[in-house]
Amino acid sequence: MQTRLSTFLKALASAPLIFMACASPAQDFPTRAITMVVPFAPGGPTDTISRNIAQKMSDTLGQPVVVDNRPGGGGQIAGSFVRQAKPDGYTLFVGATEMFAINHTLFSKFSYDPMKDFTPVSAFVQTPMILVVAKDSAAGTVQDLIALAKSKPEGLSYASQGPGSIGHLLGQTFGSRTGVKMVHVPYKGSAPALQDLVTGRVDLMFDVMMSSGPLINAGKLKALAVADPRAFAGLPAVPTLSQAGVGGLDAGVWFGVVAPAGTPDAVVATLNAAVTKAIQSPDLVKRFADQGLDPLPMTAAQFGQFMKGEVNRWTPLVKASGAQVE
Repeated sequence: MQTRLSTFLKALASAPLIFMACASPAQDFPTRAITMVVPFAPGGPTDTISRNIAQKMSDTLGQPVVVDNRPGGGGQIAGSFVRQAKPDGYTLFVGATEMFAINHTLFSKFSYDPMKDFTPVSAFVQTPMILVVAKDSAAGTVQDLIALAKSKPEGLSYASQGPGSIGHLLGQTFGSRTGVKMVHVPYKGSAPALQDLVTGRVDLMFDVMMSSGPLINAGKLKALAVADPRAFAGLPAVPTLSQAGVGGLDAGVWFGVVAPAGTPDAVVATLNAAVTKAIQSPDLVKRFADQGLDPLPMTAAQFGQFMKGEVNRWTPLVKASGAQVE
């Protein structure tokens, strides 16, 4: 009996040590570099935003936060890599609205489920879409643009960042809401699309302020409306689409970060706190504001609900558009 009791007491005494050993990885997190995988090439909006936030996170966490660019497949290359990574918080997936709310419906076959394969960590920032035309366009207002489109049997051409992008979906929805013919011209990103818009090869585009803003400020593009229910501080004289007579066409782009499903809550909380501190730091707030970006602080749980709402909002729009990528 004494032997059994001694064995039991020794086991009981060692239990807290076992528990502490199991809990310590999350409690000590991070002890090495964290990788944020970005589904775009260096230099684009998602990459730039990620690098700004990564530096601030490094300062807070005391460990390097590095950006790993893995473009292609509408986010599938980056997303699949992170989905298969160990759920320990050291490999994260950064994406925009398309990666988390659109592409899994847009692609006929998609390699990850944004809601099932990942644990939400935090939103980053958001920015409205701007309806822009070339400086020499005959349209000075949204109603001018609609009239111009109706005067042409072939309608107007609109550029987008790619098939199924928010720019594509907004352009198509704009045409259906206003009753005008719109011809979609997809590009591989904003930069080449904006080049053709400036030179008049296409008639209009919905794009984010971060990439179109410098061209607007330089007088090479005209901003006709903001696709957001609120006036945009970066373009105070530009009306919203609702104010311009086209209601129900509000959409912006948001960016955020997730971890592989099963990542411990304590690790997620640590990462969320570091992101929140980063996006609310005064110098980064100013830098983002200059680029037309607004911080979007959320808890991990709030970001999860936000993602779910965005999936529910965009899924029917993608299906209604008829757009699909094989």
